[in-house]
Order: sequence, then C-alpha cells, then structure tokens
Amino acid sequence: MGADEAWTPEDYMREQFERSVGDLEGYLSDEDIALLRAFALKVEDNLSDATFDKFRYTFPKSDLGTYKAAKARIQFLAGFKPVTYDCCPNSCMAYTGPDYSALGSCPFCGTSRYNSQKQAHKHYTYIPLIPRLQAYFRNSKLKEEMQYRHKFESTDRLANEDDPIEDVFDSANYKSLKGTFVNVDGKQYTHTFFNDPRDIALGLSTDGFCPFKRRKQTCWPIILFNYNLPPDIRFAVHWILCVGVIPGPKKPKDSDSFLYPLVQELLQLSIGVTTFDSQASALFKLRAYPILGFGDYPAISMIMQMKGHNGIFPCRMCLIEGLRVPNHRGTTHYVPLHRGQHPNVIDGTTRRGITQYDPANLPVRSHTQFMKHARLVQFASSNQEAEELGKACGVKGIPLLSCIPSLLFPTSFPFDFMHLAYENLIKNLVHLWTGTFKDLDHSGEDYVLSGSVWEAIGEATARSGSTIPGAYGARPQNIADDATACTADSWSFWALYLGPILLQRRFSNPDYYNHFIKLVQLLNLCLQFSITRDEIQKLRVGFQDWVVEYERYINDIFNFMH
Repeated sequence: MGADEAWTPEDYMREQFERSVGDLEGYLSDEDIALLRAFALKVEDNLSDATFDKFRYTFPKSDLGTYKAAKARIQFLAGFKPVTYDCCPNSCMAYTGPDYSALGSCPFCGTSRYNSQKQAHKHYTYIPLIPRLQAYFRNSKLKEEMQYRHKFESTDRLANEDDPIEDVFDSANYKSLKGTFVNVDGKQYTHTFFNDPRDIALGLSTDGFCPFKRRKQTCWPIILFNYNLPPDIRFAVHWILCVGVIPGPKKPKDSDSFLYPLVQELLQLSIGVTTFDSQASALFKLRAYPILGFGDYPAISMIMQMKGHNGIFPCRMCLIEGLRVPNHRGTTHYVPLHRGQHPNVIDGTTRRGITQYDPANLPVRSHTQFMKHARLVQFASSNQEAEELGKACGVKGIPLLSCIPSLLFPTSFPFDFMHLAYENLIKNLVHLWTGTFKDLDHSGEDYVLSGSVWEAIGEATARSGSTIPGAYGARPQNIADDATACTADSWSFWALYLGPILLQRRFSNPDYYNHFIKLVQLLNLCLQFSITRDEIQKLRVGFQDWVVEYERYINDIFNFMH
C-alpha cells in the first residue's frame, strides 16, 4: 500500500491470510489453495451457503464444487473436526464428564435426553483448541507474531517494580506464576509456568446475549484470547478462538458441564502436548495457560460458581455483606460502606453486624479462603446445609476451572471495565440525575435535572455528531429519547467528552457536577496505555474517596444517616 493510504484491520487480516497461503504453497495443490481463498471469503464476509454454491457458476474456470463438498474438503485439510455432545433442550447442562455422560434425562428440568427415535434432542458443538494452537507453529509468520510475549518481558522488567504497567504480563498474577512449578491434580511437574518462549498465555471470556431481536432466548459463546499475539491484533475477530456456544434458549444451570471439554484440553496443555515447530524443524512440548477470565457479573458468577450480584455476599473479590432496602419487597441486596443506621444492623439480624466498612481495608478474599468455602459447600451433608453455607460466603460449590493450575480465585477474574463503568455506573448516574433510579422517591431532590434540561442535553448530544469526525466512533444519539439503545462505547464517549461540557452549570448544587468530573478524571486515568504504580495508587485512593462522597450525597435517598 502507498504511504498515504490508511491501513485497516481488514487489510492486516488479508495480508495474514496471503502469508498463510504462501506458507502452504508447495504443500497444497492450486485447487486446494483456490478453495481456501473462496471459503475464507465466505466466512469473513458472512456469505450464505447458497451464495457459495453460486461461485462455481459465476467463476466456471475455478473448479469450485458445491458448498457441501467444499466443507468436507476444508474439514479434511484442517486436520480436526468439531466434537458433538448431547445437551438438555433447555440448555440446563451438557451430557459430559463422569456425572452426566451416562444420564438419560436432565437432572435439573427432567427433560429426556432422547426423542422417540433414540436421538438426542439437542447438541452442543465443541471445537477443539489444541489443534488450532499447534497450527500457529506450522506457519512461520504466525510463529513470529507469537513471539510478542517473549519479546515484551525480560528479567529486568519482571524484577523492576518501578516499571509502568502496559500489558497483562505486568500483572501480579502473571509474575507470581513465573518460576513456579506446574502442579496438576496434586502432581508437581519439572517445568515452570512460561519457562519456554513458546508457552502461550490465554484469556477466557463468556457472556450471554440475545442473537435475535425482540426475543428473550440467549446463547453463551465460550471464547479464548491469545495474549502471545501483539495487543493491536489479539482482540480482533480474526484471532479470537471460539471453542463453543452454549446454545440456549436459557442460561445453563451447570455451566461447568459445557466447559468440561475445554478444561480437559487445558489440563493437557498445562502438562504439555507434543507439537512440531516448523521453523526449528523439531518437536517440542506445547504448553498453554489461561491466566484471566472475564465477562459481565452474571457470566463470571456462573463460571466461578458464585451466588451472583443479588446475593448476601455478592462480591467475588471481598466478603462485604449486602443489605436489603428497608421496608422494600425486593430481594436485591446492595453494599453501602456506612450501614450503622440500617434497621437490620441495629437489631442485629445481619450475619456480621458491621456498622461501617473501610474502603481501604475491605475483607478481601484469598484463593485459599475461596477454595475452603467452595469445599464446605460442595461437601455439605445436605442441600439445606449447602444452601445456608452458600449464603454465608456467596459461593455455591467448587468451580471446575479451579483445577486449572494457572487460575487463582478470585484474582484471575477481574471486573470487566466495560460492564462495570459504562454499562453500570454511568447508566445508574443518568438514572439518578433523571429521577428514574430504581423505584425510589426522587421528588424535590436537587440532584435531579428537570425534563426540559435533560431533553436539551439529549438534543445537544445528537447535534454534536455533525462536528465530530467519524474516526472517533459511531455518531452520538439523543440519550434523552432512548438511553437503552446506547452501547457501552457510546456511553464512554459521552461520559469522557460530551458530559463534562453538557452538564456544566446544569445542577442547582455544583457539588454533583464536580463529583462527576472526578469520576471522568479517574476513568481517563484507567484508559491509559501505560500506567505507573503511583497512578495506580492514585486510582485506588481516588475511587475510595469518590464512593465515600457518593454515599454522602445519596444518604437522603436511603434515609440512613439522618
């Protein structure tokens, strides 16, 4: 491309594909290479099967066959096939592992596994991970990209605590793994985590979403990210490794049964899988270790086997106790720091009776403590005892992922910034400012903006799109018309760039505006590509102060500190 031409992710993917095909030349026939190009076009541009079938008429000299024949050939060339498991029609569980594989009906909803023709009602398709990781080392260009982790880190960098944090390899969890011997199922092996430059660091993510508009059915993709790839490409769709999709239509009752095939492979990869390195022309032990798991709160609660955000102990990082809104029918818990005037604290009916939490010294969970609670619940003498023990710690049992030696509970499962900040915090602030937060009485409160003011802010937000370059993102929409249609990206842009201008001098009490600006400053600090230890401490103290100030402002809502 010319020096003045813009380089897009699509251009990069196309170049990588050309390189991949170039590496295959001499190994595959011209017909197979042409087939791979056509099939890549179908996949990357989401072409239908029928459209692919039309290729052979549109390009008669290409010798392309039918989609069915092409698919069979691609599967053969790939060297591996998806694995199909039976699952409950309601997606409660998959018939995997020693607990479920031999069952004839779902233990949760009672639905039969088979129909009258002895065929499974539904299937869960798992796409093996190991062959795809091995394929990286058969491609010289991809193997070169995979050297990012090794190039990024150095002995000096890992030892120097003053270096800024710029990537996942600067994290405390990753550093604690380095030099530690791998232990799988009680057996310690002779190799340590990430002692080979070819060892792969992985991230695990899942989240429920509705694939169809105006329908409530959900499905749950299970995807992996390859942290050995450079940051500018590792999260691109082209490089994401999807191992399966929990088909829905409902949230699974036992997500571990769907994770079972993946966990089996991850345990193999922790020990080592014999793989051919084409560049070195030698065999080696390929090892890969997941170091992070992330998603929204319900998704992470699901794979961590926790009660979730509505539990009495909802936080996966600490044991702060949740409280219910006084004189309210709802079962949702919330977690204020100051709780001395809450009726349940006063009458002693809370489990811990703490009147005030120190935000700088919360009862943080440790891996040892988490697993102790998990075992107590898992091996309780009865379901009732398990339920009571679970309420007292927020854990429902032993998560299957805990057998992966590179994962630490809960620190390997950090909070997802997108959901925490933009899908939760900013949205709740807007609800508070517009008097629609929960079903509380906001009448007469000075933090509430009048309808006309909020409509003006919405109109100004929409008009701003005419003077903002498209490179900054999607055109801002009128948030006063339909805030539910706003994405996390649009909330981020509004909070960081538009809100500070549009909210200025809008509140009758300027303290609320200043409080919002403090949050914007903290969010901007979080989004830096490089962050120092001093800045992390500034964030820690800054968010603690912001929450304390937030509680002070909203005390009138909850009537706690009069």
